[in-house]
Amino acid sequence: MGSDKHDAIVLGGGFAGLSCAVALAGKGKKVLVLDKKPHLGGRAYSFSENGLDIDNGQHLFMGCYFATLEFLKTIGTDSKLDIYEDVVVDYAEAGGGRDRLSCPSWLPAPLHLAAGLLGLKGVSLGEKTALLAFDRALKSMRTGPVPDAVERMTVRAWLTSLGLSSNFQTRFFDPAAIGILNDAPEVASAAGFVQALRTMFFTGRESSRFALAKTGLSELYTDAARDYVEARGGRVISNAKAASLIEEGGRVRGIKTDMDSRFEAGHVVSTLPPWDLKKLGLPAALRGPWETLAPAPIVGATLKLDRPVMTERFLGMLKTETHWVFNKTLIHGTKEEGQTIAVVISGAHKQIGYSPEKIMAAATRDLAACLPEFSKAKILASKVVKEPFATLSPTPGSEAKRPEPGTGMPGFSFAGDWTRTGFPATIESACLSGQIAAERL
Repeated sequence: MGSDKHDAIVLGGGFAGLSCAVALAGKGKKVLVLDKKPHLGGRAYSFSENGLDIDNGQHLFMGCYFATLEFLKTIGTDSKLDIYEDVVVDYAEAGGGRDRLSCPSWLPAPLHLAAGLLGLKGVSLGEKTALLAFDRALKSMRTGPVPDAVERMTVRAWLTSLGLSSNFQTRFFDPAAIGILNDAPEVASAAGFVQALRTMFFTGRESSRFALAKTGLSELYTDAARDYVEARGGRVISNAKAASLIEEGGRVRGIKTDMDSRFEAGHVVSTLPPWDLKKLGLPAALRGPWETLAPAPIVGATLKLDRPVMTERFLGMLKTETHWVFNKTLIHGTKEEGQTIAVVISGAHKQIGYSPEKIMAAATRDLAACLPEFSKAKILASKVVKEPFATLSPTPGSEAKRPEPGTGMPGFSFAGDWTRTGFPATIESACLSGQIAAERL
């Protein structure tokens, strides 16, 4: 196919690839999106099975996801995202104990967070005095790159250095870090945690609001993005796996697939994760330290129950193997006699090797310990989903290895949640990287 056909080829049909393709199509460029899977959605998609609507990993959105919100608005699906007014997180622990982070809506950011943290019941007043040091540290890094000294520390080491007790960390900071970074506080660099927290709490009160999709993830964006691109003369092709880049005279001219098809274009943007991209035939100019970046897995299960077991939208589970439980019935606004819930284990390096039965056993044990009603419920249907390559594992030292979105070589740009966007590898990082790459192109 000649280069007159397409201005740009985008590799990958997830949030990064589709947000990049939509941004380019919006500028009048003819875009070709190639995705290796039979369905779009990359590492954030949904499907139906056994009468269950299943996300491959439950994703919590934030009010500070400005690039994501812009992308959804452009394709006309922003109304499928529910942004909640109240900043409230409920926590449950074994034995039925409860705690709640409730940030008062009448206070400006970041005072509303401070008030919320001071209101936690399971943390003593003495322990809460360390919040002063935490506040000072975060304010000192309000903008710009996170200092190397902090980037080289794990979340655990950084929080401990600020005098935060292990109890305070367990009850608030750990669930937040695991949810944001998809890796344990002992593993993840503090840099991504700082990047997320400062955006959530220093860019206005709306930024710290939580949001959840009222539909399955795929329904939130994949078809609408495809329609947007195709309505502007572009094409989206599934089951098309890139094998190598075509390089001539120091410039990337296109892509060759594993079926030996050739697609040529003025520019190629890759949103493939590093572990996939490094397997391609690449020009030497693109090789680099990014190739050593490693993934962090997510394991989840969706359960259809014969009765309701929780009233909250979502719950953080404390001191359990399972980290979060989401009330899908309430989030999706479905009418059912029972309840559908989804549980998530982030940074599931150990659990990824478990059988589905063993994952279900861990989930049901934790649910029974934290939710008194769960033991009375009957599981009508369930599905375990393992995502071994869910996100980048944000270990200390990884920030420097992340290439900047929109950089690369003549005719080629890096993009993807794993590139250096100033955010950890989240949906927001994915959408932002796609938009930056489109802008720079």
